[in-house]
Amino acid sequence: MGLMGMYRGFNNPAVESIFADSVQTGKSKLYTWKHVITSLSSAFGPIVSVVLFYILGNQWEVGDCRIVLLIGLNSMLIPLCVMCFFNDDRTLGAMSEAVSPLIDAEQSPVKTVPSNEDLSGHRSCCSSAFLVPALITSSDLIGSLASGMTIKFFGLFFMQKCGLSPVTVSILSSVSPIFVSFGSIAAQSISHWCGKVPVTLVTRACDIALLVTMAFLPTGDSPLKLVLLAVHLLRKACANCTRPLMRSILMEHVPKRHRGKVNALDSVRTFSWSGSSAAGGVLIERYGFQTTFLITACIKTASFIPLLVLLCVLKEGPQGTSWLPLWCRRRPVNALEDDDTEAIEDNTLQAPLLGRAGQQSGALHQTALHREE
Repeated sequence: MGLMGMYRGFNNPAVESIFADSVQTGKSKLYTWKHVITSLSSAFGPIVSVVLFYILGNQWEVGDCRIVLLIGLNSMLIPLCVMCFFNDDRTLGAMSEAVSPLIDAEQSPVKTVPSNEDLSGHRSCCSSAFLVPALITSSDLIGSLASGMTIKFFGLFFMQKCGLSPVTVSILSSVSPIFVSFGSIAAQSISHWCGKVPVTLVTRACDIALLVTMAFLPTGDSPLKLVLLAVHLLRKACANCTRPLMRSILMEHVPKRHRGKVNALDSVRTFSWSGSSAAGGVLIERYGFQTTFLITACIKTASFIPLLVLLCVLKEGPQGTSWLPLWCRRRPVNALEDDDTEAIEDNTLQAPLLGRAGQQSGALHQTALHREE
């Protein structure tokens, strides 16, 4: 497990940075679809577990679990082969650069685009490049510390307290990604008219409320056991559906040259997640599952504080654009005309095919358009 953590620590920052550099700034929907595809693909393992446990006898035996684990590890060879085809020279150029849409004290807010000065980094806004990642990362870190105390023990909870078989637990694990996917699509649609941060706050509040509900619902042979399973599925959907929205905000405010560093912090979050599971195991052994659920809910509440600050700092406009407060003032750049935007998008589509030459051409073409306007 330690080696697996090292592998993910080396792999995730690079893959996430390549993806962010390949997405046009402001296209948050692509983050949502990536999250949906990843969630649905995570159901493959539990489905295989259903088949294997059914063949092996549907019993909680160490030998049977070891066979399922080894088959799952061998299936990782497929994505390892896919990674051999990544080439960061074919990522987008200026169109995937971070922007800091700000407002001036004497002017109304307008939609901005990256300028030549943005790309050089000479006039980058420290508040946007530091404050937004700091708030989102700190909130995720606190939430991960809390989630790690319980998320690795839900299978054990359903086995010991609810008497579910391995096949039933595997079916539950294979169904939950479907709820997460539908929740992510719904959150993306709602964020268009009320903002990404408000949607995240509401869904995380629902996650905490449902976790507290699980702590008080009866277990065992109670007829409310099905209600407990339904609450668990809804809670997991609420806890994970807004992850792509936060990722899109993060990458929109982090310059490309710093995205690898920021994504590396996600490895720290994953490490803290696994480390807090040890504390969760001690709490479960001494006080039980339900009490540990309540402690987790209290710690998750603390993750609201950075997001509330982010809500005050990052105001989202009607077209999904955002700007920082007036203490970081800067001359805004007028929005591009429709025909100019189409021309840049057409040029951007050619950038992955032309490599570095296409990227440089796209950046020069965009700068020329700014000068003409």
